[in-house]
Amino acid sequence: MTSATEHAFTAGGTGAARPLKLALLFSILGEAVILLVWGFYLFPKGSWFNKTMWTLVYCGVGMGGAFGAVLVLGLLGRVDGWRAVGLTALLSTVMLGLFCNTLCLRLDMTFGYFGAQGAGLLFMLNGIVMSALGGAVLGWMTFTDRGRAFGPDWLK
Repeated sequence: MTSATEHAFTAGGTGAARPLKLALLFSILGEAVILLVWGFYLFPKGSWFNKTMWTLVYCGVGMGGAFGAVLVLGLLGRVDGWRAVGLTALLSTVMLGLFCNTLCLRLDMTFGYFGAQGAGLLFMLNGIVMSALGGAVLGWMTFTDRGRAFGPDWLK
């Protein structure tokens, strides 16, 4: 381990727990917004249980955990500051906004839970924008001094 990586995993750095917690939190909150707006309000037909499981459990926990692990293993202790914020936003946009959202689009074309059949472009744009913004905030809260100081104690 390099000294920067050692620092990141000790009390002197942000630790691996913060990016994982933040990635899970942002992913679950983002998916909750999608569930409420797209799954319950705009397209209320279909199983609300299945929609909830899909968004909050499979996508929210799955994507949040996977993306948090990518941050911890790929960026934490290697880059810091605004460069890391930009990389986090870029990774989030590509990994979650493009790849995961394309998978969800294809699945929703079959299930019809979230409107991909009639509003596929809007479905994709929504996911890309939310992933880019969420990634930027997540990067700021993980990789900048001011961002690391922000938030309740249980996130630190």
